[in-house]
Amino acid sequence: MSDILDIDGYKIGSISEDGKVHNKKGYAIGRVSIDGNVFNASGGKVGTFKPDGHVYKMGEYVGDVKTDGKVYDNDEDYVGRVKGEHIISGGAALLLLII
Repeated sequence: MSDILDIDGYKIGSISEDGKVHNKKGYAIGRVSIDGNVFNASGGKVGTFKPDGHVYKMGEYVGDVKTDGKVYDNDEDYVGRVKGEHIISGGAALLLLII
């Protein structure tokens, strides 16, 4: 499991080993697949991520996940970070499902 943190370091979500994404209250809000797709809780595809950390919402670039877990939006503003093993997929979840 990986924790998804806001800009102040507070936990605002998590991503489990199977790709399920939960908000800070523990409610499932979507999932991330190993092939780079991100889905909301209803199963609708909301975006994708690439192995290089680039994240896209319906084809439009929305941000970047760095290898240290820090996540930036498309204006290069810091929006949070991911702690744990699922850095890229957790960052995609932050950009596409949480903020």
